[in-house]
Order: sequence, then structure tokens, then C-alpha cells
Amino acid sequence: MGIGTYRHVVLLTDPAVPLVPASWHCAIQSAATQVLDGLAAFFFRGRYHPGITLETQIKFEGRTFQVQSITDLDERHVELQLFCVEVVARGREPLTH
Repeated sequence: MGIGTYRHVVLLTDPAVPLVPASWHCAIQSAATQVLDGLAAFFFRGRYHPGITLETQIKFEGRTFQVQSITDLDERHVELQLFCVEVVARGREPLTH
């Protein structure tokens, strides 16, 4: 995929280690048919980033997403696909689609 495909710029955070680089260009796609424990699910796809783990949180436009699974497409360390759920703030009802 060309860089233009990754039109979203997100911030990667991990409580254990700082991620370098902390910003990541990716494509975000709703996984409307996928809901995990009543939370909205999304696919994030971008260039390979060796620091992304299941502890990684993704910040985008005031929203926070938690990584649930990581797929290294074709096991080539070129492109990642992440399956994430949106972290819902206390006092808000879980998102369901």
C-alpha cells in the first residue's frame, strides 16, 4: 500500500516503554461486524512498527483504542494490521454498532 493509503496519524502509547516513533500513519476501518464485549471494534493498518504490542494504546482525535491482536501481514515485517476496541470512558455507555 502506498503512503497515501495511511491517511490517519495516530499517537501510540505504552505504559511500560516509550514508543519511537510515537506517531504512526495508518488507515482506520470500522469492524462493524465485530464487537468485543459490547465495545466497538476497529482495524488499524499501517507500516510495520516493532514497538506495537498488546499493551499499546492508540490515541486518535480524543479517542483511545486498545490493541487486541496484531497481524504481521505475510510475516514480512512490512505491514501490520491491528484489531482494536475503543476504550470507553467511565460514565459513558459502551458503543455498540
